[in-house]
Amino acid sequence: MASLKKDNFVLMVPGHPSSLSVIRWVVTRLARAADLTPDQVDQIEIAVDEACTNVIEHAYESLLPKPPIHLEIQTKDEQFVVDVIDCGQAFDYDSFVSPKIPEHWLEGHERGVGIFLIRQCMDEVLYDVLPDERNRMRLVKKRHPLPLSESQPDPC
Repeated sequence: MASLKKDNFVLMVPGHPSSLSVIRWVVTRLARAADLTPDQVDQIEIAVDEACTNVIEHAYESLLPKPPIHLEIQTKDEQFVVDVIDCGQAFDYDSFVSPKIPEHWLEGHERGVGIFLIRQCMDEVLYDVLPDERNRMRLVKKRHPLPLSESQPDPC
């Protein structure tokens, strides 16, 4: 289910790994439509994919059936904002310590860098529990739009 309202876009998808490609497709199209640079679009895609993967693998780990993931995407004058909202197990974001890179990989770890990647890709990351008990990770990218001459409509 998706709806467009002014500069806001709402997407609700099943909390299943098969939804990740749909999420990436929608988010990258909206970021391109906001005239963000290709590097910014790539960073947003990585961060949103990691955030949604964390919901599926961790917040929804013990839940059956898996609840949906709710995304709210806003294009503002100065920011591109993606809220990833779930109703799974809350995460203590403030206590999380990112692994040291490259030591983490050199020690043989192949996982556990999602939050690190999200923080590296986005200008601001906030995590809170909403009044209705859902969890929200807000991903903010400051907009540095393409010059008008480089801006092209997305053919898709």
